[in-house]
Amino acid sequence: MLTLEEACLDTTPRLAAISDRLAPGELLGVIGPNGAGKSTLISLLSGYRAPSRGRVLFDGVALADHDPAALARRRALVAQAEAPAFDWRVSEFLGLGGGTSDGIARAIHALELEAFEARGIGGLSGGERQRVMIARALCQLDALEGDGTLTRLLLLDEPNSALDIGHQQRLMRLLQRLVRERGLGVVCVLHDLNLAATYCDRLWLLRDGARVASGTPREVFANGGIAEVFDVELEISLCDERPRLRLRQ
Repeated sequence: MLTLEEACLDTTPRLAAISDRLAPGELLGVIGPNGAGKSTLISLLSGYRAPSRGRVLFDGVALADHDPAALARRRALVAQAEAPAFDWRVSEFLGLGGGTSDGIARAIHALELEAFEARGIGGLSGGERQRVMIARALCQLDALEGDGTLTRLLLLDEPNSALDIGHQQRLMRLLQRLVRERGLGVVCVLHDLNLAATYCDRLWLLRDGARVASGTPREVFANGGIAEVFDVELEISLCDERPRLRLRQ
């Protein structure tokens, strides 16, 4: 699906070269402290920034060589903060993604937006608006309606930042289900390390614009670099299949 071949950014902010591959049906979490380069990485993976050197390929073709309209049906990005230019009603805004009416209805249900369907986006809370943005991305990809045969990529930059704990859990469960049942590829920037450990198949740990660790959550947390990268005192439990972290008092 998505392949990086020594892809890097020499501009500011800088991103050191990365080579790796995201497969369909995989949920990749990107973690790291503030300023580590997580949003910069997402902009590179989405094609909004071209690599200074190396390549980013989507299904074997460089992102820049894809037809923009066709690529938009297969790759969607939800940025950290996105302010719509107009106070669209939620149902109208979701329709801008180009999904089917059934797909829009499924997205409204999946993101629990029924109560806001006729309201303007401008009157929603930050968390409500964030859920609308995620729903629009799913509509854009037709992720809730498609049969899973089309390669599709969803990029999320801190999707949980404005959500309460219940909506965070339900969103991560939804992403996990779409990955497993429909073969969606998801790259998700997360600040909550326990959420990353619980739901992600793999993690990339960034620091100062470079990837310093990658692997399963257990592999990344077991190497001892988490506390150093975040400059925090942690207790990490590796007794269960999924690691658990707790701040040391």
